[in-house]
Amino acid sequence: MCFTSKLSKLAKYFALTITFFLFFNFSGCSLSVPEPDENNKTLLIIPVETIQTLKKFIYTVNLTIENSSGKRIPHRIEPNPDIFFSYKSQLKPGKYKFIKLYAVAKPGFRVGKKKKLRIRDFDTVEFQLENGKATIIGKKLLIQQPERITGNNLKNLNRGERKHEIKNRKKKIEDRNKRLIKEGFRHVEMLELDDTFKVKLMDELKEVENFEKWKIIEHKISPPSEMVEKPVKEESEDY
Repeated sequence: MCFTSKLSKLAKYFALTITFFLFFNFSGCSLSVPEPDENNKTLLIIPVETIQTLKKFIYTVNLTIENSSGKRIPHRIEPNPDIFFSYKSQLKPGKYKFIKLYAVAKPGFRVGKKKKLRIRDFDTVEFQLENGKATIIGKKLLIQQPERITGNNLKNLNRGERKHEIKNRKKKIEDRNKRLIKEGFRHVEMLELDDTFKVKLMDELKEVENFEKWKIIEHKISPPSEMVEKPVKEESEDY
């Protein structure tokens, strides 16, 4: 039995070692985009700046793209502070525009008091995609989330202490939300692609596999527009 137990432990050890090896040697590979071909005639590059104050983001950003025929194409963006862009391939050459934008909470979380928060009151961004060309939008999405209000671990408190702790957290959340409204906080904004971030973006794209196979077009957007979200007065009480 002892010998069998040792073999079992060794098997688990080798399995774990192989898992880490595969993860670092394959999952950890450099970024890549599709090569130009019949299925990927165009490449849309959306600059994305992510400001992360927590260990992970509690929501994704869902963008709706519409072509000249009115067909709507969904595109999901996973916030990641180490990646300065999101791309969409398999779009046919032609005219497109961004028409809807949502922050969608991950399971177990909320954005505001909702599972899905629509980003409203922004100017439509129109652009054209060309055959064999990678189009970089002349705007950037700024994605951020407020700091989380924490306190004493409720599991370690008695009934009276938990009630007092919850009351204190609600007060802290109310104060934070008032401050965010005063500061004009937005979960998602569309801003001008500034030169500083553009340099970071282009440096990263140079390292992306297959990107050099595309002819690059920098799409200029005029007149300037800004994406505005409703005030965060509806901020979730559990966040």
